[in-house]
Amino acid sequence: MRGIRVAAWAVLLIMCGNVLNVSLNSGMGHGVGFDTFLAGMRDPWQTFIDNDLVMGLVFSLGWVIFRERGGRGLETAAWVWMAAWWGNIVIAVYVLRAISQADGDWARFFMGRHAPGGVSAAPWRPAGATRALCALGAGAAAAYLAYGLGRSGGAVVPMLGYLLGFLPVILSLALLALPRRAG
Repeated sequence: MRGIRVAAWAVLLIMCGNVLNVSLNSGMGHGVGFDTFLAGMRDPWQTFIDNDLVMGLVFSLGWVIFRERGGRGLETAAWVWMAAWWGNIVIAVYVLRAISQADGDWARFFMGRHAPGGVSAAPWRPAGATRALCALGAGAAAAYLAYGLGRSGGAVVPMLGYLLGFLPVILSLALLALPRRAG
């Protein structure tokens, strides 16, 4: 599992570097890349590459949905929505989570709670400081969403980009700030 962990961290660091580059050199003012993605559809090769990458992401999302089946539906929806929008940076985080839950067992890594012995059904309970940071992050993402919507000037594509891009981030952070109770 060490190789997968290293690969996931490499993807996460590379993609975080790319997000930083976009933030510094292009900004999020045009709808979190939604219009840029759609503009690439004019070139047949760019369309082919984009669709190829999206289909790989669809396979990854199938794995996430299978692995999370029978769990908290809102959490599954948050993972899927966020990964569908933010891509492999979210899949890398999910892989690191799956590695942590698997505790070295490949069946548990791939199958989660469906593996013989499964993943513990007990929900992860973040510490109070972590929950507070997640709540603060959800509030900051909501404020940035409101700011972006205001700057969009009512243009549909940027507004959709902001909404589709930041609502799952807000939902995910809120779910971490307000974890499910046992019982």
